[in-house]
Amino acid sequence: MGAYVSVPTWWRQLDSRYRLVVGECTECGAHTFPPEGACVDCNAVDALEPVEPEGTGTIVAQTVIEGGAPPEFEALLDAEGAIGVALVELDGGARLPGMLTDCDPHGPERGDRVEATIRRIYEDEGVVRYGAKFRPL
Repeated sequence: MGAYVSVPTWWRQLDSRYRLVVGECTECGAHTFPPEGACVDCNAVDALEPVEPEGTGTIVAQTVIEGGAPPEFEALLDAEGAIGVALVELDGGARLPGMLTDCDPHGPERGDRVEATIRRIYEDEGVVRYGAKFRPL
């Protein structure tokens, strides 16, 4: 099934898909992504308030997908070739995964600075899916 997200779930999270949103814990102030559920630092439940971070951060891990991707990314691989993917720690502390954009997918490395930008991710079930991708600073 891969990275499949159902249409109802996608629509429920739509607001945070068109702008980068993290959850700020009202108990300890930590930032969590996605902005729902329990705090990643103190485990407080339902204590997350949505906030928009600056969107800059540092790559803590990265890889390049050149085959074997989930089915929803096959067309993207066919059109663009390799896909750079990174785990980014935002300056506010939240860690989130995202595709790399506006660069050679093999270029960015651990420790490089990036910024979030909203871009088309893929199309599934007739719905074009948008979300945050990261480009080098």
